[in-house]
Amino acid sequence: MYGDLLFRDGQRGLDRFFFFGGWVVAFSGIPALNRYLKANHLREGILKTFVILFIVGCLAVPGPIVSLVKVFDGTAQPVNYRQAALSLTLIYIALTILSRIAEPKDYVLERLASRIRRAAVFRVLANVTGIFAVVAFLGARFVATHPVPLISTGLTLVVAAAVVTHKTFARARKLCTQIHTDTQTLLRDLDELDHVRSRSTAGKPKSWFPRLRGEREAGGDHADERMAALRTWDAVKLGLSTPVDTGYRRIGLAFLTNDVVAELEAKVQAAVHGGSADPARADLRAIQRACSGRVDVLA
Repeated sequence: MYGDLLFRDGQRGLDRFFFFGGWVVAFSGIPALNRYLKANHLREGILKTFVILFIVGCLAVPGPIVSLVKVFDGTAQPVNYRQAALSLTLIYIALTILSRIAEPKDYVLERLASRIRRAAVFRVLANVTGIFAVVAFLGARFVATHPVPLISTGLTLVVAAAVVTHKTFARARKLCTQIHTDTQTLLRDLDELDHVRSRSTAGKPKSWFPRLRGEREAGGDHADERMAALRTWDAVKLGLSTPVDTGYRRIGLAFLTNDVVAELEAKVQAAVHGGSADPARADLRAIQRACSGRVDVLA
């Protein structure tokens, strides 16, 4: 990137040295990178995140950063604002689309804490770059003719970026708090259901037909407890399907993928209808651990 900047400034000697030297260093580090990624199965998702950040960096250095330096130096021209606006627009598109596509689809529950963090951070970066793209576009159009109104408009948009940032993180905290609460309620309902079943089977004589006995015990004897657990699961499922970063589902990242939610629902249904509740409890506790660091009852 530094070699590209030197090329733009007309320094034809050093630009090639830094440009090709940077690529040589990058390719030399690939074997070490592969060893690092293979040491832990969860690290493979880091590479996708790094690729997104690398693309963002390639787009940010030539336009916005150089333009920002020239703004502070007082040498910025309308063409610099246009370059910054184009780069920021591309960054906004990249963060909005690529961040969702590159999100790892495996080991979702193990990656859940980082998934929530990435969703919020990338959404904030996308919103901020989008707002500053508007500022740069206005600068390219009005910096020479209406500089004073442009300053007040730019400051207003900067305040808007701060507000959007606060709302995004507040949304993530509120969703995590709600899911943590509903998940805890579901765990209590499953414990109550197991307690009632064990208490009812303790006082009954042993049946010579285990299959019929299991069907009878999983039937209407504990209908109230089973319905309570299913109603709580409905609330949990709504939270798990809600986007973390924005209310727009087309561009938002859901708390969990549809496949993971369907798998968890099958485990909960099996636990409610007489099967073992241990698989469902393990997944629910994993969700709680991911949410515990973002619980905020006042969000």
